[in-house]
Amino acid sequence: MAVSPVLLRTGAVALGSIVTGIGYAALIERNAFVLREITMPVLSPGSTPLRVLHISDLHMRPDQRRKQAWLRELSSWEPDLVVNTGDNLAHPKAVPAVVQALGDLLHRPGVFVFGSNDYFGPRLKNPANYLINRGTASTANRCRGRICGRRSPSAAGST
Repeated sequence: MAVSPVLLRTGAVALGSIVTGIGYAALIERNAFVLREITMPVLSPGSTPLRVLHISDLHMRPDQRRKQAWLRELSSWEPDLVVNTGDNLAHPKAVPAVVQALGDLLHRPGVFVFGSNDYFGPRLKNPANYLINRGTASTANRCRGRICGRRSPSAAGST
């Protein structure tokens, strides 16, 4: 049975698109570190400017020397406050690399919150599960309005 030329071309285009996307993600996107500078006029006129550095989603692996060097260079920006919103880790042995890469930023005032990747080690997942298991309640939905798996601060005696 012969395969239609249209079907062959469609398959070739689809395969080429997949290979191109994987190549882009593996070779370009993972090394495209971005620092965006935004000026927000929220302080009273004449106030001293406040430089806030927001770090998020580093997904650091121990072998990512280029990313670690880039992160170390951020201290030259001299922020007044460092905000780290987590997902720093992408490998169980990446903690020392993240701490060393943050370097001088750790000596500045800052706030930090863990992301899911900081709690749970990475594991391969089937991306089709996001489409197949649509009826399954996510943790976010099950825990809406309360602290999931923990007593709330008020229940623990704090107000």
